[in-house]
Amino acid sequence: MEDQLLLRAFRYDDIASLLTWFPTAEDLAQWGSPARTFPLDEAQIIAFLKETEGDEPKRRMWAGEVNGAFVATATTIIDWHQGVVLLGFIGISPAERGRGLAHPFLQKVIDTTFVDERIERIELNVYTFNEPAIRTYEKLGFLREGVRRSLARLGTVRWDAAHYALLRSDPPPLQ
Repeated sequence: MEDQLLLRAFRYDDIASLLTWFPTAEDLAQWGSPARTFPLDEAQIIAFLKETEGDEPKRRMWAGEVNGAFVATATTIIDWHQGVVLLGFIGISPAERGRGLAHPFLQKVIDTTFVDERIERIELNVYTFNEPAIRTYEKLGFLREGVRRSLARLGTVRWDAAHYALLRSDPPPLQ
């Protein structure tokens, strides 16, 4: 599947599909933090897309495509002054989950992000109970820098988030 995977910019015509990926408030919170309003709607995504415009956009929204189908998404939020990118809003189509798509998709996002020599660091937060995602990030070479305890609240439940980072100068991970 990796050789069939195309990385491209997220498009307006991807929105309808993305809106079906998170059927519960918990699913949506895991993807986009409890700050997202459930159910996810077009207006929330369009607000993100508006921030992708210009020479130095606040964010870049990525899409993974296999055989013409939109199957993965991620967003990079860019601090151009510091050369730091926050990688987030990572999602795989429910029909494609568990097929090993996240690793090659995110590798393409990382490689494309580091093409810009101003970027020195990519970081991310992941809820500590999300073990499949953590395994993927560690295989990609991200190093755990700590845990942000009780970072997010969904209803009466609080979630810890591990903070990970990958530096341009880090050696490639062992595969």
